[in-house]
Amino acid sequence: MSDYGDKPFGLRDIKLTNMAGDTQEDLPAARTLQFTERIRSGELTGDDSIKAVVAFAEGLEWSLESGGISLEAYALMTGRTATESGTTPTQTNTLTGAAQDTFPYFKIYGKSVGDGDDDVHVLIYKAKLMSIEGSFAEGEFFVKSASGVAIDDESNGIWDIVQNETADDLPAT
Repeated sequence: MSDYGDKPFGLRDIKLTNMAGDTQEDLPAARTLQFTERIRSGELTGDDSIKAVVAFAEGLEWSLESGGISLEAYALMTGRTATESGTTPTQTNTLTGAAQDTFPYFKIYGKSVGDGDDDVHVLIYKAKLMSIEGSFAEGEFFVKSASGVAIDDESNGIWDIVQNETADDLPAT
């Protein structure tokens, strides 16, 4: 058994990609990418004992945190459009949220470096945003937190963890 990729360190990057694979946005200061498998389980009891146990993966709960604010990444997760207008030096970039906006599925790619020339990639294939928040505070940078649920995309599964013997860039789609 190989030992490359078995000591991931830190979080080097997070990229979000729409399901069509034609738009990808980088989070400006990736801080955390966390996931917990959602497991469905049950027990059959009788005669004062457990007779059978079943457990299987049904999805994934994920969360991420990023410093700074990318309206394009926010738009990708929410299905909205960031609109740039004006000319330098008075350009603006605006993202508008409205009640009843429906959120799309998207992909999440994360990268952690190894202790050698290796790295580890986490690929979440079909994620949906369930919560997003951030705060502006005196003396602090803006930090955005988002969380949601991922389901099987019926082609790749729910997620992959890929250990690369030689570090590689995150996929572009």
